[in-house]
Amino acid sequence: MAPAKNKDHKQDNCKLTPELYDLYAPTVYSKVLSIVHKEQIAEKIFVKVFTLAYTNNNSFPVRSHLMSLIDLAHEKSCKTVKALAIFSACCSGASISICDKK
Repeated sequence: MAPAKNKDHKQDNCKLTPELYDLYAPTVYSKVLSIVHKEQIAEKIFVKVFTLAYTNNNSFPVRSHLMSLIDLAHEKSCKTVKALAIFSACCSGASISICDKK
């Protein structure tokens, strides 16, 4: 019989499950919405974040799983806002450079 401490090491990682989705979804969605400010765009980013999380369903430490999702949501949201700003500037006839960092 394996010692109890071996069981603890196996429980340190978890996979993204529907239960974790239910637990983390409100937090992740609110993070996206706080950056994007448009519900339709926020919903699409939110779906993309969880789609990526489920397709790359590696085991993560339980305590950092939520932070990984929030980091991914933040990254996707910021990139979308930047892309929409560039698109909006192009449509208005402004002269901008996409090559500029930040």
